[in-house]
Amino acid sequence: MPRIERRLRVGLAVTAALVVAATSACASKAGGSTSDPIKVAHPLPLTGVYAANGKDLQSGFEIGLKEFGSEVNGRKIEVTFADTQGDPATALTTVRKLIQDGAQVVQGPMATNEIAAVAPLLAQNGIPVNDLGLCSAAQLDSWAKTGNGFTSGYSCDQTALVAAEWAYNEMKWRHITLPALDYSWGWATAGGFKSAFEKLGGKIDKEIWIPNTAADLSSYVTQIPKDTDAVFAAVAGAFSVKFINAYKSFGLTGKIPVFGVTPLIDGSILPTMDPAATEGVYAGAQYCDGIDTPENKKFVETYHAANKRYPGYYAEAAYVRAQVLVSALKARNGDASDHKAMAKAMKQVTINAPRGPVSISDKSFSPIQNIYICQVKMVNGELRSIPIKTYEKVPPQGNVLDYATWEKNFKRYTQARP
Repeated sequence: MPRIERRLRVGLAVTAALVVAATSACASKAGGSTSDPIKVAHPLPLTGVYAANGKDLQSGFEIGLKEFGSEVNGRKIEVTFADTQGDPATALTTVRKLIQDGAQVVQGPMATNEIAAVAPLLAQNGIPVNDLGLCSAAQLDSWAKTGNGFTSGYSCDQTALVAAEWAYNEMKWRHITLPALDYSWGWATAGGFKSAFEKLGGKIDKEIWIPNTAADLSSYVTQIPKDTDAVFAAVAGAFSVKFINAYKSFGLTGKIPVFGVTPLIDGSILPTMDPAATEGVYAGAQYCDGIDTPENKKFVETYHAANKRYPGYYAEAAYVRAQVLVSALKARNGDASDHKAMAKAMKQVTINAPRGPVSISDKSFSPIQNIYICQVKMVNGELRSIPIKTYEKVPPQGNVLDYATWEKNFKRYTQARP
């Protein structure tokens, strides 16, 4: 071989080696090699008053990964479930540590006060986040500014807005008493209901604010006026069980109708509730386990086999978040290193979930989806959440308010009592 040709081949080989090395180095800086795991952080309450909901989130997400795939383009999806205890300070510390450990995508915390605490940190770092719900002005503002976040779950007052529409138009109730948890989720839920119900012509007889530390709800239930048409209870987690039990103990069950939103009758707590007190209770909800579609029947069957009970919204929401994550990763060939591109891919996913069609609003970064009026019924000896009316393709602001009015109200209600 001539000397010049040998030199040329050696030079090309060295150049190729340098290109490979440079590409490998860039990949390492951007998010690891193509065989490194995709790191997903999932902070959630596994202890405290919302532990049952948190465990449903974990189960739903794990079932979703089994269904849609835990590996994309040869890269394993590595999920870290971290206990936040339902506490904002703990959630903030936990998420900061998860980011330091290399989290590339975050499935946001559960409780609304946790979400609000964590949103600025995630926005500052540009980490893609799919929150359980849009429940704070901090989320809406940071998502609009940085584009890093959204929710495939719901805007926190979306179900309440529909519940108000149903109460006024279908049930013909004109006077409602409104007990609610005294923190951001309760404010948003109660505020949304109040704004829609009053715009339709209804009247709120009384607002009853329940501290997030209340151990006994008797003193709050006894404040309910006896001549009110119905009671809209914005309570969640263990407070739902306490409220329904107190409602019965003071003789209100069967006399004054009680309804609420998803967490009042969620599947994570239904098995622990007194059938005599709970059967017949209504809720505006983005998910009922009795939805009669092939997608939901498959999900319910899988979930029931794994947990020996029926799923609620928290399980379904996590299952959907897994579906959105895997779909976006497939569109990106398993590359989650570009935060902006990953967030964009997640927001562009349109799916047919167990709850029905889900797409993301480009205004509020939360779902346009079906909202149901569900009722607790006894089915084959078990309490089930059964849809009795469907409102199709409801925007985040509901059907009663225009977007500008909703946005103004939402930002106010998530920062203070309505």
